[in-house]
Parts: sequence; C-alpha cells; structure tokens
Amino acid sequence: MQLSSGQEEHKTFDALDAQVLGISTNHPASQKAFAKQLGLDYPLLSAFEHPEVVESFGGWHDQEKRLARRAYFVIDKKGTIRLKKIMENPAELLPMEEIRKVLEGLKMQESKEKPQ
Repeated sequence: MQLSSGQEEHKTFDALDAQVLGISTNHPASQKAFAKQLGLDYPLLSAFEHPEVVESFGGWHDQEKRLARRAYFVIDKKGTIRLKKIMENPAELLPMEEIRKVLEGLKMQESKEKPQ
C-alpha cells in the first residue's frame, strides 16, 4: 500500500486498530533507504527473494522486469481477507476512504462481538 508519510493517515489506522505493512519486490537494503528517505514508520517486507508471494495473488505487472502491480489487502485478526484490490496500472492508487470504510466496519463488528 502506498501511504503518504503524513501523520493523519497513520493516526486513522491506529485509531482503527490496524497495522500497516508495505511489501515490494525490491531488495531489503533498497527498502530501508526508501523508508528512511520518506520517514515511514511502518514495516516494509521484501518479496525480493520470494517472487512466489507476488505470483500467489496474480500481482505481476511485468514479471521479467520484476514489477508488481499495486495491491491492497485488509486482513482481519482471524486471517480472513476482507478487502483485496489489485490495480491494473501500477501508478494508480486506491482511495484511502475505501480502506477506511472496511476498517471501520471491522472495528464496529469487533465491538459488537465483545462481551459487555
């Protein structure tokens, strides 16, 4: 997921009890430099040595060049995928409002399931 380094999105995800993870096909050293340059405070995971990760969700934009499509997933605490969106154009971003709605729904569902 591409997020800005702005704090408002991070506060929103924190309030909705969500953990953001970034995954790319870049080498871990490249990711580390990228995160430092942008001041990212969420973990970046590398599929550099595990292209099967990208293959598993049909995420290759150009496998020969190792370019993956931008993909967004929301996975609940039980491991169920609640949102899966793979963008055809790697430059296309999913509006954060779509992710927020799913997370808000999960938070509401979770609060209803908690014993009073």
